[in-house]
Amino acid sequence: MREKRENRVVGQTRQMDRGLFRRPLEFHPVRRSALIGATVALLSQFYFNVISSDFRISIAVVLLPVLLMTMGAQIHSLSVCGFTALIVFLFRVLVAVGSHGYTGSRICQQLPGALFYVCYGILFRLQIPNKRITTLPRVVTAVFFCDLLANVAELLLRALLLGTAVNAERALFVLFPIALLRAGLVLLALVMDRQYRELQVRHEQESRYQRLFLMITGLKSELYLMRKNSEEIERVMGNAYHLSEELRAQALPEEMQRRALDIARDVHEIKKDYLRIIRGLEETAENEYDEDHICFRELMEILDATSNGVIREKQLDIRLIYDCRDDFLTREHYALMTVFKNLVGNAIEAIEGDSRRGTITVSERQADGCYLFAVSDNGPGILPRKLDKIFRLGYSTKFDERTGNIYRGVGLAGVKNMVEEHFGGTIAVRSEPGNTCFSVKIPAEAIAYTEEERAVHGERT
Repeated sequence: MREKRENRVVGQTRQMDRGLFRRPLEFHPVRRSALIGATVALLSQFYFNVISSDFRISIAVVLLPVLLMTMGAQIHSLSVCGFTALIVFLFRVLVAVGSHGYTGSRICQQLPGALFYVCYGILFRLQIPNKRITTLPRVVTAVFFCDLLANVAELLLRALLLGTAVNAERALFVLFPIALLRAGLVLLALVMDRQYRELQVRHEQESRYQRLFLMITGLKSELYLMRKNSEEIERVMGNAYHLSEELRAQALPEEMQRRALDIARDVHEIKKDYLRIIRGLEETAENEYDEDHICFRELMEILDATSNGVIREKQLDIRLIYDCRDDFLTREHYALMTVFKNLVGNAIEAIEGDSRRGTITVSERQADGCYLFAVSDNGPGILPRKLDKIFRLGYSTKFDERTGNIYRGVGLAGVKNMVEEHFGGTIAVRSEPGNTCFSVKIPAEAIAYTEEERAVHGERT
């Protein structure tokens, strides 16, 4: 199942990212170009000199192509590099004038450094005409040649302005490995950027998957109770029909006979509509989420993520501990999640109503062909006189002080029905102040795949 979701994530990542690197329009293009130029200009102050005392090698040249392919993906490369050249020139002039005073020669000395970024932009544009559809090897190759050739252009202009000779062989011997190193750093940065964005997409998809799974889990549990209620509706309809027959046998007034028969017919129509709604909800649930089995460990991961989300939202100091020894493949993931979600949710509410600080432990063991589950907490406990009532449908200890409404509990009643009737297991509770534990015992064949089934679906574990 993870492989299927990972394939979905990769597919949606590619759909969202037709080109290699794309970013949403966060700023106006001019503002983004100016921001890129200012960032590169500031970083270019960290440099060392090679070949001559005024020829700089800076890490800023690594950042420039990364920003071109990320933040500047929607902007023309020449525009970004033009802004960068202008800002770098002005910034270096201000630094030079502030340090040594104003002279025309000092200003001219900054022109080659600005020319580097202009040449870089022209070369980059020629090699990468469309940043949305390029590939990573092509970008890295372009970065290497842009770095090398732009440095050569800067060196030649600097030699022309200063009237000095250039040792071409020595210059290439120095600039070639520098360009190669910086291209490698660009490759590393772009790969990390892409991995980070894929992780973001993956995280978003996992969150959506968990929300969908929990929604379907809640829907499945409600459908289970609705199915049980349909049996009650059937019983009421039968009683109404038998009542009409008894009234007819006793020759009671025809009006009473007709009224009893009308009740039976009305209940029958209600039952048909009720079952139609159930079928529609079941079809919707199956269409929205088509996974037919899941690993128990992954089930616990979903439970942990959603429970911790509730804890963070309520700003509680609750620690969740999982002590699960086995990882089995189950087709009953909805029903199991219903059981655990209700038990853990009740434990969170109990601690919230007491000290707002505590520990909840979910444990799992296997013995005598059964899985033994336990959900315990160190909350205030349940009063002895209430222990025999908590599994009754409609019973609740939760009270809303704002509205005065009592929450009619269906959670624990639904859990009991699920465990006993659906799984054929048992559920028990013991409680005292500071320790409440719900113990669930379920036959292994009711929830776990057999060895033969595991052999067929083993790759999913």
